[in-house]
Amino acid sequence: MTDHIDSADRRLVPALRFKQWLSEWDAYDFDAGQHRRKPEEHIYVFSMKAAELRRLCDVYRRKRDGSNVEGIQRIRDESRTSRIQRYVRYGYPYGDLKGPQRTPDKAPLRKPGWLPTAIVVNILTGGDKRRGKTVNSDSLITIQEEAGGQYKLSVPDIQVIDDNQLAPFEVIDGQHRLWAFDDETSDEPVPDDFELPVVAFYGLDIAWQAYLFWSINVSPKKINPSHAFDLYPLLRTQDWLESVGELPVYREARAQELTETLYSHQKSVWNNRINMLGEKGTAAGVSQAAWVRSLLTTFLSTGKGVSRPGLFQSNLTRDEEPLEWTRAQQAAFLITLWNDIADEVATGPRHLWIQHFKKRSDAFGGKASMLNQDMGVRALLAVANDIFYEAAEEWGLEQWYPHLDPNLDLDLQQIDVVIEKLDAAPFRIHLRNLACSLITYDWRSLEAPGIVDGTDDAIRKRSYRGSGGYASLRKDVLEAVAASDVDDVSRIAKDILFSESVRR
Repeated sequence: MTDHIDSADRRLVPALRFKQWLSEWDAYDFDAGQHRRKPEEHIYVFSMKAAELRRLCDVYRRKRDGSNVEGIQRIRDESRTSRIQRYVRYGYPYGDLKGPQRTPDKAPLRKPGWLPTAIVVNILTGGDKRRGKTVNSDSLITIQEEAGGQYKLSVPDIQVIDDNQLAPFEVIDGQHRLWAFDDETSDEPVPDDFELPVVAFYGLDIAWQAYLFWSINVSPKKINPSHAFDLYPLLRTQDWLESVGELPVYREARAQELTETLYSHQKSVWNNRINMLGEKGTAAGVSQAAWVRSLLTTFLSTGKGVSRPGLFQSNLTRDEEPLEWTRAQQAAFLITLWNDIADEVATGPRHLWIQHFKKRSDAFGGKASMLNQDMGVRALLAVANDIFYEAAEEWGLEQWYPHLDPNLDLDLQQIDVVIEKLDAAPFRIHLRNLACSLITYDWRSLEAPGIVDGTDDAIRKRSYRGSGGYASLRKDVLEAVAASDVDDVSRIAKDILFSESVRR
């Protein structure tokens, strides 16, 4: 197909239009309120140079600390991108050889690295919004029908996209192939005149994009479902996945993975301190099963029914999309949260409840501390989740996408890198302030020193063991945070308590 000039700042790209629609699909569940408005009946196929396609795609519109904060599919595996770069240049098996292995005698192994599989994109319309942004009217891609049933895309000449706008394309599938042509992320980039086939939907709602990504990559068992939830975070909130069991399995698997990381990571204050096998009489007070249940009801909660939304799972308020953190980011956040709490107990103000323990370390990890008991862990996770979920956008959680080292293959090493990068995150101060305010609460258990039977303290702590004990403890901890003098987190805690009192 030959390109044609449309105007000084636009050109026409020939495209084939084909229909993929059955009449019975008209009766399917189309709901604009759930980001599932009825799709167009036709799809388009065309070719485009990799350089131009990158500029037109929102996933590639800007870089900040090695990450992109716009677009639907945001998480990239840079090791995978590098492998594609080598494949295109050298083919297989030469492209898979390490540098020292590329000796002259291996040169005959070089082959063409064809990429005949199409990049799948969505053409954004003027009414589409992503995180409150739209495509500038001058940057919209339009489709023109010409005589004889021919179709052309009118494509703008875009070099830079303003931060307040969206690019006209968003990638549904194939971002790693596109990224292989970026000369800023590789020592051996592929020339930009390399053309790629493209399949384009027009105005496809984001929930349908998540479904399409799943059907392309997961349904045929190409990638692990848990990995898919990191590559395409919108999948975490799709109700159709819950009905077939994938969403609950993902949540349970992720809760177990995070628990295992808290237990095994050397920088975690819970390193070797979780009762992974549920054995009785061990020094570790909280079992793996209790941790998994606590994470499922807090950070990984769906927010449906009477449950509160989970920071790692549920949609945030703006544009109703979930936080796109990977497992490494989620683990780093939890490890840092608990490390801050342990550090605050050990080195912060010696609150009256801490003074009752002979050693500060017992106030955190002793048998008589609720911080080392099932109910305390769940309450603390619940309060931390609720506060950070409420303030997620205000504190810039969706802007934290640390650049990962593609040479690190082990999860624990990646998490180690992310923990270090969390210190520069925009919300880091709020995490530390939350730890300060949480420790103002009296975390002594009923058996702790200084708790006298029959007193108000004893009656209150005994009530945590009855029906509704978890809810009561969470409320008391939240009230302590609200009453603290740490302004940023106390304000959020007050807002949560007020909104809950109104709902009652």
